[in-house]
Amino acid sequence: MQLNVDNFREKAPEFLFSRLSAERNVLIDAPPGLGKSRSAAKVAIRLLKEAEQRVLIIEPTKTLRTLAADYIKQEDGKIEFHVSKAWNDYKCPLIGTSADSRLCSLRKEQCREEKRRCGVLKDMGKTKESSLTVATFAKLLLSKGLFNGYNAIIIDESHGFENAESSYLQTFVMFSKLEAVSKAVSAEYPALAEKLTNLANGLSRMNDMLGDSDPLTSREVDIIRKEFGDTSLRDAWLVFTRDNKYPRYRNLYTNISSLHFRMENIGKNVFFFYAGSLYGRPKNMEAETAGFFRNKNIGLLSATIDNDIKHAKACGLDMRRFNDNDGVILTDYPEIRRKNRKLLALEDGPVLSRAGGQYGVLREQANEIIAKLLGQFQIRTLVLFRGYNDQKMAWEYLKQMNFSSRIHNIWQGEDTETVDKKIRKLKESDIVLSSASTRLWEGVDIPGLRLVIIDALPYPGKDPLDKKYNFKAGYETMIKKLKQGLGRIVRSDDDWGAALIIDKRFDVRFKGIKSRLPWFMGDDFRRLPLDTAIQELETFVKERSG
Repeated sequence: MQLNVDNFREKAPEFLFSRLSAERNVLIDAPPGLGKSRSAAKVAIRLLKEAEQRVLIIEPTKTLRTLAADYIKQEDGKIEFHVSKAWNDYKCPLIGTSADSRLCSLRKEQCREEKRRCGVLKDMGKTKESSLTVATFAKLLLSKGLFNGYNAIIIDESHGFENAESSYLQTFVMFSKLEAVSKAVSAEYPALAEKLTNLANGLSRMNDMLGDSDPLTSREVDIIRKEFGDTSLRDAWLVFTRDNKYPRYRNLYTNISSLHFRMENIGKNVFFFYAGSLYGRPKNMEAETAGFFRNKNIGLLSATIDNDIKHAKACGLDMRRFNDNDGVILTDYPEIRRKNRKLLALEDGPVLSRAGGQYGVLREQANEIIAKLLGQFQIRTLVLFRGYNDQKMAWEYLKQMNFSSRIHNIWQGEDTETVDKKIRKLKESDIVLSSASTRLWEGVDIPGLRLVIIDALPYPGKDPLDKKYNFKAGYETMIKKLKQGLGRIVRSDDDWGAALIIDKRFDVRFKGIKSRLPWFMGDDFRRLPLDTAIQELETFVKERSG
């Protein structure tokens, strides 16, 4: 079966079904907006009805989880399926606030015996019983036991799943947080405060002796594990949870207990100090998921990978069920979409690298360019930043402008409901959405989005485990995220939109970057001075909106 962009909506579900129903693993990498997520819904329903498989669809974010559920409803309004949520999405009847994952782990059997009206318990029951479920990457990775009985798992936006051990499974405890919480409880619980202070001091001394970034030995991990397992820490947490007191301590203990749990299985995890914190993470996704995926039928849907075999291995697929005939990477692109998009990069933009000593000045120049663009064009716009600090500095500048009321910031760490409300506003009116959040860089479909402004090239920060910045890995991550950001525009054949990159490094390194950009993006980019780029945008917008 030959897939291409012209037959994708019709043939992609058939290609996926043919593999998954035959107990094969399968991968499709294709341009954004062709209908991969909708294909997942179609195939899931068909696998359930025709192949009698239990099917799980997983998405990277709660926003996309909701979208996947909507697609299932649209395909079959009568089919029964379950949306498996995070435990803290439910209100705990014991403490009257969001459920605490640690408390749920310890008390779930007792709550079940007491027949508590608990959303977490209902979710667990439905997840174990349902034949079709939608969940997030994090829910699967943190609760794999709930999903053991599913035959087929469709992983949407799987390029993000490849590195999910850092995104979803890494946890840490800050020494300063230990000290701050110690002060907060010292008056009422002096013994607990002393324990926390001693713990902070002990970790700090170990950090000084061992240094940052080196993985801890089994002996060093065992010393910390014994301290984290102190029953007085758990007893205090139980009291505070019961009485709904000291939320900062409860949050701190959740992190401590998570690290302690990982320390019980040192073989598949790595622990290290970095910047005044103790971190723990799985060694890699393959080690995290290979056992769970063994003998299951896995479908990977992506938009930014270069090698299907390499990606399948990195995600932990059972390679006995996957070969060259099971993976498809589409390189073609609808010609109408090329005509309806405008890709621009500035020749005279600032070099937005933090390596130099003039970043404050360069940041100001970028802020001025964003202000000029937003002041000029009253169209539905998404501004994407590399990270929180860039977004914050830009907002401090932009909030002084007379158009600042059009700007809605999505900050990292905001709750899902608030984020979804802001995304809905962008879908409903011509406002500006500003974000550094990964969920806005990839996966979200925003109908009528007319302009995407990419501030700095999205190089990631230094991995704590690297002695020096890993430029090769950073470059690969940047390219992947850049592809996703550019893919926010022109999501259908009757859509139109433009993207503009401010960072001059794109222009300087264009020859190398061009060869890595799919779907003729590199061929279609025009590199221009700011004033000329604005003129090009004006003409483009008038022609398309006229």
